[in-house]
Amino acid sequence: MVAGTMAWVRRLGALAAGASIACSNPAGPSPVGPGSGPGPGVPSLVDCGSFTDSAASPYVLPFEVGRSFLVSRTFGHYLPSNGGVGLYALDVIMPIGTPVHAIRGGVVVAVEERFSNDDHADYHENWVMVRHADDTIARYIHLTTNGALVDVGSVVGQGQVVGLSGNSGASNEPHLHFDVQRCGPNIPPRYNDLPCGMTVPLSFRNTEPHSCGLQARKTYRALPFDRGMYN
Repeated sequence: MVAGTMAWVRRLGALAAGASIACSNPAGPSPVGPGSGPGPGVPSLVDCGSFTDSAASPYVLPFEVGRSFLVSRTFGHYLPSNGGVGLYALDVIMPIGTPVHAIRGGVVVAVEERFSNDDHADYHENWVMVRHADDTIARYIHLTTNGALVDVGSVVGQGQVVGLSGNSGASNEPHLHFDVQRCGPNIPPRYNDLPCGMTVPLSFRNTEPHSCGLQARKTYRALPFDRGMYN
């Protein structure tokens, strides 16, 4: 558990102005219309060819093997006002206190856990951020109060529990918002600063095959996986 000054925002590196993660309606409709993708709700600006084949993906689902959860929002995080940085972010409906697992191994670079689940002010999200070997940053957001189970500098393996889900900050329903940004960490209020804030396409090798990311309003089950080179 992170304590004392570790519970405060870690401000690492030079940061510029940004905007919120805009998760106040995790189950709401996408602000972009259907496009030329493989199904409804996939905006035309999504390049399905940019997704790694799910069987070979370096990522696994952020919850325990054997459990199933509903993905409530995918491409709906796209907002033209912030350059569309959240295009590939995902929301998963989870009861408060659900263990959150690392989608890929890395080093913890930022933690926040002091906010209440009843505090829904923008930028009052609790979170854990993990840097991967390729310098991308995984972000696990809306964690519960004192819900960070790792400290800055901790080395985490793929599938390791890093926190407990919650309902903190800009959220109106208990859920996990997670994504991978190109670099960072981008610390609030500069969540979405470019170029680091741009999210990357995610597929997951420990669930059913998928060709253009996970689908919103669909339940996925986490299957056993071989950690291999991504631990």
